[in-house]
Amino acid sequence: MNALSAPGPDDYIQTQLKRFKLVDMRENGDEIIQDAITKNLGYKEFLIKLIQVEEEGKKRRLTEKLILKAGFNYLKTLDDIDYAFNDQIQHQKIRELGTLAFMEKQENIIIIGPPGVGKSMIATGIGLNACKAGKTVRFTNAKELTDQLGDALKKGNLKQALAHWRKHNF
Repeated sequence: MNALSAPGPDDYIQTQLKRFKLVDMRENGDEIIQDAITKNLGYKEFLIKLIQVEEEGKKRRLTEKLILKAGFNYLKTLDDIDYAFNDQIQHQKIRELGTLAFMEKQENIIIIGPPGVGKSMIATGIGLNACKAGKTVRFTNAKELTDQLGDALKKGNLKQALAHWRKHNF
């Protein structure tokens, strides 16, 4: 066989999947093919499986990227909240906020209370839900925000600082 011969079908497939950035199809393709053979899947069912694997992978990577960029202090979901810790926390209201319906209505929420009552944990849980829904989130607390804006005011670039926060629908 000539050293300059055309690449085989597997090489071609891998090259094109890489070229089109179909990471999950490339990494899981052989397994999906074997599963399709074992289950005697038709062409459409096989194609649907390939697309689903890529879709799930892209969504997972986007969520991971959004969570990283959000700047959470820690990762706690709304299910991690110990509602018995503070009987003032309105469990049903927190669950409702976790559905992100307020975002669809373009409403803002403010979580207030004394230190140590779970405000950051609630905000983080809601923020994680937003990241999972593909939304951009920027986590900060009120003190950090006012410090940042105060510093920007002193430096004469408050307008730019506010524009930065507006990007996050703040």
